Amino acid sequence: MVAEIILGGGGMTFYTYGYLTHQNYSGTALRIGLIIVLLLTAFFVLFRYLRNRTLVKYRDLSVILLMASALVIGFQFQSYSTLRANQSKTSTVVGVLKTVAKRNHVAPQNLQTNATAVNDQMLIRNAKTHQYYRVLYNSDSASFITEKLSVQMNQTKIKVVGD
Repeated sequence: MVAEIILGGGGMTFYTYGYLTHQNYSGTALRIGLIIVLLLTAFFVLFRYLRNRTLVKYRDLSVILLMASALVIGFQFQSYSTLRANQSKTSTVVGVLKTVAKRNHVAPQNLQTNATAVNDQMLIRNAKTHQYYRVLYNSDSASFITEKLSVQMNQTKIKVVGD
């Protein structure tokens, strides 16, 4: 049995398998680089102060640089926690895509989903055949089944994020 769904108005975003498995986290590397530069500069200025304790400008500058380093480290830790949570969610979605690909004998790279976290309204789209599936979870969300959908597009624009 094939269920029918009507997608009307607005737009819908689908994320590719490649996007979900290879998200770009370049902001993290940039912040780590900034932390290293701040700490090295702070230690250099602190060393200059310790060699000549009469120049308090080096002490003040080292305190400012160490405080800035602590602030950036705090931002990085918060960002890292968010990053780990997002990676966990997307890895679950990638697992669902792999399972759906195996069950339907298609390559996971051909699949796209409208969610970056698992939910009961998740749709999966085969980019080659334009076949749609709805993911239906059991009551405890431990397992799922897929249902083929017959989709009618009513002025719906599909945006694909990823390769």
